[in-house]
Order: sequence, then C-alpha cells, then structure tokens
Amino acid sequence: MLITRLAEIRSKSTWYVDKKTIKFGYIFDETEKEYSAGRKVIIHKGGTGSGKTYDIMLFLVLFVAMREKGRIITVVSESKPHLDIGAIRIAKKILMELGLNEKVKFNISKGVLTFPSKSIIEFFSADRIEKALGARRWLLYGNEINTLKFEVFDELARRSKYVIGDFNPTAEFWLEKFLTYYGDHIIIKSNYLVNNMLPGEERRRIELRAKLDANFRRTHVDVEYGNLEGLIFPEWKQVDEMPGEFEWKIRGMDFGFTNDPTAIVHVACNNNEIYLDEEEYRTGLLASDIIRNLFDMGLTSKDEIVADNKPEAIYEIHRAGINIRAAYKPAGSVIAGIEAMKRYRINITKRSVNLIREFRNYSWKQDSSGKSLNEPIDKFNHGIDAARYAVMAKSLQRTRILKVGSV
Repeated sequence: MLITRLAEIRSKSTWYVDKKTIKFGYIFDETEKEYSAGRKVIIHKGGTGSGKTYDIMLFLVLFVAMREKGRIITVVSESKPHLDIGAIRIAKKILMELGLNEKVKFNISKGVLTFPSKSIIEFFSADRIEKALGARRWLLYGNEINTLKFEVFDELARRSKYVIGDFNPTAEFWLEKFLTYYGDHIIIKSNYLVNNMLPGEERRRIELRAKLDANFRRTHVDVEYGNLEGLIFPEWKQVDEMPGEFEWKIRGMDFGFTNDPTAIVHVACNNNEIYLDEEEYRTGLLASDIIRNLFDMGLTSKDEIVADNKPEAIYEIHRAGINIRAAYKPAGSVIAGIEAMKRYRINITKRSVNLIREFRNYSWKQDSSGKSLNEPIDKFNHGIDAARYAVMAKSLQRTRILKVGSV
C-alpha cells in the first residue's frame, strides 16, 4: 500500500492512500510528530468536539499498523459497549474510507484487527482486561483514561513501549500520579476549534453552551479541569446485567422527538438497590416508531411504562396495546423524584452508555459565587428523567399501599 504525505501542503491535513485523499486533524498531526520523535507517553487533554478518538484511531491504523510490521497495539476503554460505539466503530469507518475492508481481517469475537503488515489492533474493555495485563505490546491507547482505574492503566502501560491516552478534563483524576513514573511524556491540549471536520451545527451548539455554562466553557473550551462538586448522583456503579430476581420492575420514558432524544429506561429493584438499563436513546422518534420498538423489545400489556406527560403520544401508544400512563408531575416533583432515587443504591448496566454519561454530568445549578442551588441543571437528564418517573411512580404506589394498610 502506498502511503505518502503531501510535503508541500502546510495545512497538515491531507494524506494520499492508494490515490485516496484522507483528511486528518490537529491531534493526528501532533501525535505523529511526538511518536516520530520517540516520545514514550502522549496524553491528549481535549474538550468535546476536538476529534481525539477519530484522529488517534486514524493514526494507529494509517501510521502504525499499515506502515510498521508485526506491531501489537492495544486499545482499552471502560466497557465493551463504549468500545463498540467509539473506537471500534471509528476503526471500521476508517477502514471503509481507505478501502481496506477486505485486506484487514476483523475477528469480531476476539476484537482483533489483523493488517497485511502482520500488525494487529486489539480491543479490550477494562472490565475484561485480565488476558491483556501480563502481555507486552508495542503501543497502548487508553480511550477516556479518566474512566479507567489507575492500577489497570498503569499495569498495561508498564508493558508498553509507547502509550497514548485521551480524556475530557471534567474533573481531576490520577493522571499526575501516573506521569510521575514516566519522565518522557507530553500533555497536548485541544478543543473543538482545532477540528476542521467538526460539523457547523455541532460547533454552534458547543459555543452556545459555553456562553451559558461557565463550567462547560472551562472544561471544553479552555481545556482546564472542571468542577464536579455539585454532582447530583456522585455514587453509583456499573454492572454487567439486570438482576435475575427483583421485587419490582417498571420502565420510564422521556419523550424527545425532533431535537432531544427519546429515552426509555428499564428499572428493577432488588434488596434496596435499583438497576437501570438504557433500552432506547435516540432523536427523531415518532409515536409510531416508539410503538414498533417497544413491541420489538417484547413488551406486553403486563409491562408497565410511566412516561413524560405528552397526552397525544401516550394516547397513541396506549391505543396500540402498550400499558403506558403519564407520570405524576406536581410542583416539586423533580426534587422529590431525585430524593426517591437516592434512597436506593444505584446500579447502571455497562451498555447504558448515554445514561452513564448523564450520571457523570447531571449536577446542581450554581449561583454567581459557585454555591450549589437546590435546582438541577436542565441538561444531561433525558435518561435520568425517565428513570425518575419510574422510581417515583413505584414510590407513590408503595405510599398508597402503606396508607391503606395502616387504616
């Protein structure tokens, strides 16, 4: 395969691969420069929209796996679902763009890409990392290292000749401790402005939010560590599956339709713990789409759904034979629902990637002095609202039962 760089192009954004034009961004360029100079540890501290994962995966495919023989490259992320919608999806897209689908073999069950050069890219989730811990490799890429345990990433890094990592600086974590063991390192900062392939609409959304949210601007535009002291749900854990046994189960739904996603969350309770499983999280869904998806999930009239108060949509879904009703939403119901959820230990399935993102960002509003107010931000709450409707509905049912039983 012929891979050449256009030396006369100083914008540093174009390669030719077998006469195909490949666009890349600032992060690719900086990674290539540091790697070529022999830098052992390259850390990308970048805000949303900077193109970190795409550029790094493009670098691994184009600059390492295709050009160097017999390299072992390990990509690690927090969970298999996170890999599937992130690094693996991007790798497949890159291979398709390069016309390499038939030349590069992908063992889906093992999560391994094998290149004509005999180099491989292997994908591991942090919760299934045992086989990779003792092995040595040429290069380790940690995707969103702030979600990984220090002990796991350090163990992998010590057996790697080169290390690349990226993260959004939403809050400080173990990075400084890690870097004390690796003298030859660099931290490269980036934000959405360096990504020349970012769609204009996404760029405008970032800029609008940065005007309204000082912490968002600090994290994703200024690329400094944010302040997450006001998280509403600071304690929860990830689990593999929903429980096999439960005291009760119910689904919550938050309608989104055009701009916001429609979220459906399955909630089950067992031994004073609630388990949350994201079953739907997409924009543009009409009531007819939701009905079809619910039946595809295997729901029957016995499965209970509590939804955001959208009468027309609820009526149409109910008429189709789905057991759905509107959530009770009097004044103060948001805080009451949050408190109801906090009475339980919270578990979220690892495949619920959007719900996990919400729990990591859903926080209290702050006043001008940075003091938290008793009102949540109106962001990162679609899946959480769905879960809140469900938990609150069960809480109200139990209250009624207790009142009747005490008469």
